[in-house]
Amino acid sequence: MVDQLREAALDFGGSNAYSGVSTSRTLMLAELSTLLAATSAVATKDDYKRAIIDDNLLLKPSASTQSKTYSYLRDRFALDPAVPIFKLLRLLWDRDRDGQPLMALLVGVFRDPVLRSSMELVVDRAPDQTISSGEFSHGVALSFPDRLTEKTLKAAGERVTASYKQSGHLGRKNPSTRQRVTATPGSVTMALLIAHLDGAQGMALFETPWVRLLDSSPEKILAEARTASNRGWLEIRHAGNVLEITFRTLLDAIGSAH
Repeated sequence: MVDQLREAALDFGGSNAYSGVSTSRTLMLAELSTLLAATSAVATKDDYKRAIIDDNLLLKPSASTQSKTYSYLRDRFALDPAVPIFKLLRLLWDRDRDGQPLMALLVGVFRDPVLRSSMELVVDRAPDQTISSGEFSHGVALSFPDRLTEKTLKAAGERVTASYKQSGHLGRKNPSTRQRVTATPGSVTMALLIAHLDGAQGMALFETPWVRLLDSSPEKILAEARTASNRGWLEIRHAGNVLEITFRTLLDAIGSAH
């Protein structure tokens, strides 16, 4: 289980701090998609705030709901180009449309330990097997013992379930059935980079929950990584059981030290 992120991951925009976003909201994929489609790739954090609160881009019914929506989206995704993980998401978003749900989920689990507590359950569950919201609630309770009420845990389980439906890991019907997702160059780039920041190297990258969330064999991950390399998102050297993946060009592009 991924517990506390390492310092390099925290510096990149990950978080170990409890957030109530997963007890109140889902992944918010639709809201994020609308926001990023309507704003410039070089928008500032004030531009995102203005779009949600002043312009009511997301069509919320009251000023209070607009403000809460902004706060939850900010907690979930940062909405600030000064935060490297959001700048990475923004850079890859329009370049890999098929990977958007998975990239949004990866950022969500990176920044929210409540959602992150569900990763092992999801990656260990075989396709066509069910996962109940109660199982997610139980996982949150184990990660945050004696902190949340039964009502809050129930809400967290329901929101986490909905988040994995949005990412494609769970079917839409209840009880929710585990489905396979499809890795893409952008989602592979993000998963490998997060795994790297969290201390994994070489072939061990494939064993991390971050990469396992992509439901793909090492061969598939390598194929998508090579496509990502052709697009300038990472550098890969692979011979036999020796694998080296670096992100110098990508980190330079988002202005992050490496």
